[in-house]
Amino acid sequence: MKAGGCGSEPVPGCRVPSGSDRIPRLQRSDFARSTLRVARRLLGCTICHRRAGEVLRGRIVEVEVYTDDAASHSANGKRTPRNRLMFGPAGFAYVYFTYGMHHCFNVVTEQDGRPGAVLVRGLDGIAHAAGPALACRALHLSVRDNGRDLITDPDLWIEPGRRKPGERIVRTTRIGIRHAADLPLRFYLLGSAGVSKRDRRAESVA
Repeated sequence: MKAGGCGSEPVPGCRVPSGSDRIPRLQRSDFARSTLRVARRLLGCTICHRRAGEVLRGRIVEVEVYTDDAASHSANGKRTPRNRLMFGPAGFAYVYFTYGMHHCFNVVTEQDGRPGAVLVRGLDGIAHAAGPALACRALHLSVRDNGRDLITDPDLWIEPGRRKPGERIVRTTRIGIRHAADLPLRFYLLGSAGVSKRDRRAESVA
């Protein structure tokens, strides 16, 4: 499926006509599901961000799941001004600033009232995007984009995608957390250059 001559494969600098009605994009129902299911669904999809008439595009190849576990901003279901977006509705961008220097882009999931978000950790098709901070930098996303609606926003959306023939999903543990580090809640596409860190043991059984 194409929009203004841009296919579903990531094409850096590809231009798309204005008007969200012309753009193939994931809908609210695609995000209002279990975070695990959405995480796997996002692999192979493309994040698109239009800036000054140019659309930056990156194919999602690595993600992490966060709900109410101990490593999540919404651990134990606690609501704060920072994490309120994680409680819904689904399909919004949850972008936060961490370690005083990095931005991280998440997609809100689950039914309203249930916390959930998928952290995008790595992208293909756009340079220097292997890692959540690098992915945000490559797409020019920051906390200014927190709360944008990925279903209606004309300049930020996720296009449907799929795995390429032979691409396998690797399931392993998350990175850079101190709590619940043993939970297998990171997924990535085997062989993708945009993966931030490989798990050889997990790959052997993928």
